[in-house]
Amino acid sequence: MAEKLLTIPQLAERLQISERKAYELRHRKGFPYRKLGPRQIRVVWEEVQAWMCQEASNE
Repeated sequence: MAEKLLTIPQLAERLQISERKAYELRHRKGFPYRKLGPRQIRVVWEEVQAWMCQEASNE
């Protein structure tokens, strides 16, 4: 099964947060993202979900 890549604005929509907050998340240590080019960043939804669960358990 192919991974579904999301842009940061698509991630923001899925998480129901602002785009600015999604970009802030992208800069947090350990946040899973893929850099496809100088200005092209994508995330895999399942990896983001796993990261959020791990972050929540660390608090």
